[in-house]
Amino acid sequence: MFESKETSHPALASWLTHRLEKWRTHRDMNYISKWDEYYRLWRGIWVEQDKTRDSEKSRLISPALQQAVESSVAELEEATFGRGKWFDLQDDLLDQDKQDAEYVRNLLQEDLEKTGVKDAICEVFLNSAIYGTGIGKLVVEQNVERVPYEQPVDNTLAGTSTRSLREQPTLDVKLLAISPKEFLIDPSALSINEALGVAHEVIKPRYIVLEGIKAGIYKDVPLDGDYDTKSFGFKEEIKQADESDNVKLTEYWGKVPKRFLRSKVDKDDFEYSKKEELVEAVVTIVNDTYILRAEENAFMMVDRPFISYQHDLVPSKFWGRGVCEKGFNSQKALDAEMRARIDSLALTTTPMMAADATRLPRGIKFEVRAGRTILTNGSPRDSIMPLDMGRTDPNTFNQIGLLQNMIQMGTGSTDVTAGADRTASGMSMTQSASIKRQKRTLMNFQNTFLIPLINKSMWRKIQFDVERYPVNDYKFIPYSTMGIMAKEIEMTQMVQMLQSIPKDSPAFNVILLALFQNSSIHNRDQIVKALMEGSQPNPEALQMQQAHNMLQMQQAEATIQKTLAEAQEEQAKAVKWQADAQTQIPDEFSMEERMLKFQKEMTQLQKTIADTHYKVSETARNEPEVEHLHSETALNNANARAKDIETNLSIYNNI
Repeated sequence: MFESKETSHPALASWLTHRLEKWRTHRDMNYISKWDEYYRLWRGIWVEQDKTRDSEKSRLISPALQQAVESSVAELEEATFGRGKWFDLQDDLLDQDKQDAEYVRNLLQEDLEKTGVKDAICEVFLNSAIYGTGIGKLVVEQNVERVPYEQPVDNTLAGTSTRSLREQPTLDVKLLAISPKEFLIDPSALSINEALGVAHEVIKPRYIVLEGIKAGIYKDVPLDGDYDTKSFGFKEEIKQADESDNVKLTEYWGKVPKRFLRSKVDKDDFEYSKKEELVEAVVTIVNDTYILRAEENAFMMVDRPFISYQHDLVPSKFWGRGVCEKGFNSQKALDAEMRARIDSLALTTTPMMAADATRLPRGIKFEVRAGRTILTNGSPRDSIMPLDMGRTDPNTFNQIGLLQNMIQMGTGSTDVTAGADRTASGMSMTQSASIKRQKRTLMNFQNTFLIPLINKSMWRKIQFDVERYPVNDYKFIPYSTMGIMAKEIEMTQMVQMLQSIPKDSPAFNVILLALFQNSSIHNRDQIVKALMEGSQPNPEALQMQQAHNMLQMQQAEATIQKTLAEAQEEQAKAVKWQADAQTQIPDEFSMEERMLKFQKEMTQLQKTIADTHYKVSETARNEPEVEHLHSETALNNANARAKDIETNLSIYNNI
């Protein structure tokens, strides 16, 4: 059947198959079993190998980890797409026309949303939360868009028209979310651009390959052969490789020996040397055997169409750490606790009886149920008795709550709050820590996934959609917002601020506008528009205010004129006073007369001073004589007192 088909590029097929097999083996040995268990825990699927002990009967799986995954994904989705505008375009500062950048941004966002890029990013979020790494692939497709239109009919009455469809070609850039189980990368690489190459393995319907062969995209090669489905990991659906309907496609993007791109090279003798030249190429292999396409990378920037990011960074590793890995151990402990409790309840709550087999009738089926009659050989009290297995420890229920808190600690999810601190301060601290962890993931997503995604999409549009996209050096900026939890906390803070700010304060309207802009109500835009219009001044009120200001200005001018008039009056009075003062100034003759009178008075004063000095000197000269007289007077007084004393003594003696 396939004898006439072409089997080209045997050397390239051998070179690629050898490397892809090593990469696949490395991934499967180190990660695939863990990813399968993470997937089952998220889906709530139980398999035999998930038993925590051999005697375990219960198959319960706690939804705590599922809740943590969905909470994390919801936060990232809300933070990225919460306000509609999820990226922006930074224009050149020297560009005078800013509308061209706004046009390109709006056009690119419209085209990406039309092709379902937002839904694909949400799936990438989910893959990263489960497996730890989110991977996307950009695909360029040329489609035909059918648009209904109405065309007037010639040579008919006015208004007569016919309706038909118009077909117009469109170039779409789509994003495909890729599961890590379908992705191969060089194990020694830390990023897609650093790797020797990457590959996407996927099962596709056979008709897609046949259409590609007819369109000349693929070579006409045999489509027979079996392919291995074990490398895709755990599948809850049982499928068999159907040769008639499905084929396995492996699309490789990376470096290959340039000479192997020639279809006639049949020997894989590649060695790393200066003579060998590696070029960026794309190679498509069907059923791990035949090469459908082998050509050099035709993109303008010679870039690979894959983007990836780590949900939580793991140093020196390409594969990251997701929510399931963070909460895996706590989830397993929680499941073991719940299953042990359920198994214990089955023994302690279900009635059981112990019977003496020798006293039961032969062939009886011993069962206990309401209304049943049990026959025994002899007294029933001696033949049967209830079997009590004790009671289930009630502390296990409290331990379940503590294990749920451990999942919250590991994953940063605030939905799992059993037994947590429910006070306002405790919940605020828990939410703040969770928001910080979500912000780390969001920044990692923006820097390593969102910006490269927008750049690559813009490059594809510039290269292939030349009529709608101008050539320019664009710089894109992610336009993320807060997640749901961060919005709730911020809105609570703004409500508290509104209660403490007076309504007539200018800050009140600003905070009120921010409160509605941050909300998620369906008519948010209408309320915001009404608030912004209400904050603008009324034209009539503005006109009245202007008239009032004019009256105040006129009144101020009148006051100024009155003040000027009073100043002029005071100035005139000052001139008059100056003239009066000048009339009272004495002439030269009167001044001489006054000077002569003054000199005469000074002469008389000097004479009086001289007489005073003379009398003082005379007094000073007579002072010794006066002192001599005083001394003589004192002496005479002393002599007189002495004589009086002698006289008195003599009289006393005579008596």
